[in-house]
Amino acid sequence: MNPPDPTQMMISNFPRMLGRMTRGAPATPAPVPPELSRVATYSMSAPHVLQRQYALARDVVARSVGGDFVECGVCNGGSAAAIALGFRGAARHIWLYDSFEGLPTPKEVDGLDATSYEGRCVGSEDAVRAALRIANVAAEDCTIRKGWFQQTFQRPLPDAVAFLHVDADWYESVMLTLMTFYDRVSEGGVILLDDFGHWEGCREAFYDFAANRNIKPLLERFGHSQGFWIKGKPHNRGG
Repeated sequence: MNPPDPTQMMISNFPRMLGRMTRGAPATPAPVPPELSRVATYSMSAPHVLQRQYALARDVVARSVGGDFVECGVCNGGSAAAIALGFRGAARHIWLYDSFEGLPTPKEVDGLDATSYEGRCVGSEDAVRAALRIANVAAEDCTIRKGWFQQTFQRPLPDAVAFLHVDADWYESVMLTLMTFYDRVSEGGVILLDDFGHWEGCREAFYDFAANRNIKPLLERFGHSQGFWIKGKPHNRGG
């Protein structure tokens, strides 16, 4: 009989607290740093969403998953700072991608309501840097790529990703992000779709990407919109 695969053992040992949390059962909340409430002013997400993003990052650190933190769709940096707090002390580089010109033009697949959001959600680099300062992120530990994904994804990319936060709203942006970064996500890493429950295009991009790659991710949900999976995690048994 072959010896156990250490990577699969690491993935299957996903902490019980987070497993209960994502399945909706009561859980003892992880200690929340005081900075989290301060970075919330830079986010459009509710505080409980930021807390769970922080908890996901802490879990990645606890499981020693290798790689950097990547966020595609940054706005004013609240979520980036919350997740960065989870990586504090773990020596992970932060890569942030945003046009800082608002949402691009949606397509029909993105849903009828999407058309009214073109150009909205405009963030600023100054606000992002302010949020990251609250999280005590040094300037040299963060790379901000300003511009549309079609251009910025052509520049040098991180070799390995431990946490990929896809907050890109529309089908084309979500699909391009997954196509660009999925293979760089380490086994046991987190892929978080911010808009899974909110925008039809995000959801369709996930379904199409999974079908094209012949993968069947174990998708977890929290909040009204967030969906995520742990790369390579096949089940929640034993959690």
